[in-house]
Amino acid sequence: MQMKRLFSGLLVLLPVLLLSQRIEGQQLRTGLNLKQEKVALPASVPDKSRLVVIDYEPVMDEDMGMGLLVFYDDPRTKLEVDYIELYDVTGDLLLLSWIDRFGICQVAMDRGLLDEEHPAVHGVLVMMTGGTAL
Repeated sequence: MQMKRLFSGLLVLLPVLLLSQRIEGQQLRTGLNLKQEKVALPASVPDKSRLVVIDYEPVMDEDMGMGLLVFYDDPRTKLEVDYIELYDVTGDLLLLSWIDRFGICQVAMDRGLLDEEHPAVHGVLVMMTGGTAL
């Protein structure tokens, strides 16, 4: 539960991260959202076939509305939560966060949400630079 709070806090701090970080260019691969639609993901995003869903939590935010956090565990690590996905109420994948092999918290976000004037879901997630070691 404490890990949930940590990652929920990360989501609260995300707007600060967005204003202070640059987007990192990177190769993309294909994943799926909750609607089973293709989403372009950074190549460094962990392979979900090796992860186990351990919990999910509906979230409410004044700006984003209703959403769903899905928490995953990698049984090969000692961490309780290794990977988190944030979906909107329609099942679009908005944000990923995970702990990489170096213990650094990484974040990838839908690039359409970075447009402050006209935010939208594009189905292409991009890395945010400046991960923090945990």
